[in-house]
Amino acid sequence: MKFIKKGFTLRFTISLLVITAILLTLLTSIISAVQVNRSSLISNYLNKNESYAKKLASNTNDLLMTMQGNIWAVAQILEREEATDVQLIDDLFQENTQYFNSLVVADHNRDIQAISPHNVGVSIGDRLTSEQSKMAVNTKKASISEPYRATTGRLIILVSAPIFDKNGIYKGFVGGTIYLEEKNVLSDMLKEHFFGDGSYVYVVDKSGNLIFHPNNKRVGQSVIENEVAQKVISGQCGSQRVTNLEGNEFLAGYAYEPNSSWGIISQTPAQVVDKPTHHLVTRMLLFSLPFLLLILLLGWWIASRIAKPLYTLAQFSDEATLRPVPAENIPEIRSSYYEVRLLSQSVKIALQNMNQDLTHLRHEVKIDELTGLANRRAFDGMMAEWIASNMPFALIMMDIDHFKLVNDTYGHVMGDEVLRYLARIMQLMSNEDDLCFRYGGEEFGILVKHSGLGRAKEMADRLREQLAVTKSPTDSSITLSAGIAVFPVHGRSAQQLIEKADEALYQSKENGRNRTTVSQLPGA
Repeated sequence: MKFIKKGFTLRFTISLLVITAILLTLLTSIISAVQVNRSSLISNYLNKNESYAKKLASNTNDLLMTMQGNIWAVAQILEREEATDVQLIDDLFQENTQYFNSLVVADHNRDIQAISPHNVGVSIGDRLTSEQSKMAVNTKKASISEPYRATTGRLIILVSAPIFDKNGIYKGFVGGTIYLEEKNVLSDMLKEHFFGDGSYVYVVDKSGNLIFHPNNKRVGQSVIENEVAQKVISGQCGSQRVTNLEGNEFLAGYAYEPNSSWGIISQTPAQVVDKPTHHLVTRMLLFSLPFLLLILLLGWWIASRIAKPLYTLAQFSDEATLRPVPAENIPEIRSSYYEVRLLSQSVKIALQNMNQDLTHLRHEVKIDELTGLANRRAFDGMMAEWIASNMPFALIMMDIDHFKLVNDTYGHVMGDEVLRYLARIMQLMSNEDDLCFRYGGEEFGILVKHSGLGRAKEMADRLREQLAVTKSPTDSSITLSAGIAVFPVHGRSAQQLIEKADEALYQSKENGRNRTTVSQLPGA
């Protein structure tokens, strides 16, 4: 008798498979949980920062409107004066120190008539030379300037208002300044928004220059290359992951402040999600360990129970390797174990019925069990076949309007009846060559063979109108919305056609439901 070298036993193999399956399941669970948790954290931080940036933009708008209102009030007080009173300017500045770093009054030649405080680096009689002061005189309007370097060397913003005499003749302007590189009203409002997790807020002007940053040395720098800065100064609001100019990744939310054309950005370091993710993995491993050991013991015991009765069948197989036996000639294995006898009989029956079962299976996997229509797999296969043969056809995508209300009102059993009812109507109103299918949920469709837009739209409208006047199983009519795309007019791939039909279906929903929308032609 020929001896066969002993290899792995069935008990060992099954135990190894159980261990591998458990470890892979655990690994998959951890990876899935980490991805979901990480995605959720990132989404939360993005939404939080966007909302926070919008709130700060609103607060900044209110602050700027208050400052403009105060400058207007100062201008109106000065309009009532015959001459500029230095003491009056000092008093008005004291009332506005919470908003401005200095207050200056200049005539129509931009010569300083009064300034408070008096130690800012310029004096009464000096002439202002900045483009911003020239603009204030030329426009004779209230304005908020872009940041600029004043003659004192400071980076400032000028909030100005014109002054007219009693006869309406322009006398000059009064301006309140914000020293961006020093303590100012903007930094007082925003500096508190620096959090322990590394989150912080910064502000850019419409040219992409920093006018506030927690690191005061960066004020005045251009960040126009920053993708978020580009979006926010163009008037957009939103959130996204971004890598700043220093190479650090952040979760940023941004909002536009229209009164000044400033952009407010609130951002959090992307690595802030790492710590809770690591904590989640640790907890999952500690929690799973006892269950892992228990399942391993259970798997070993089950493997032993399976291996013992199957050993008899394995011995027969070993003998049969010397003289192959056709399936129909496999002898009955006499054994007290029911499983062994059942396995022997099942092998014979399985070989005889295999082809028949496969044929039946191929049919079953292409039919939707609930409605009897073609399912998604059959739909994908048919569409791929038609596209490959370059056959013109139309795709009608349909969705029952307010189907959730049917389920909520009558229950899911009645909801299933409504789906079967729609399927019957679709089959009655379509041709033999067409393919009616259930795409998923309450969404259905028809592949209309050798069809253009006209016939497809006529079919969709007839179906829609028939449903609207016919009682459904709920004893009332239902309506549906439809979208149509045509091959090859709207696309030459299945994905393009489905997207176009879905877009048209969504348009039908948006325009009031119970209607058919034809997808727009590319480039239209």
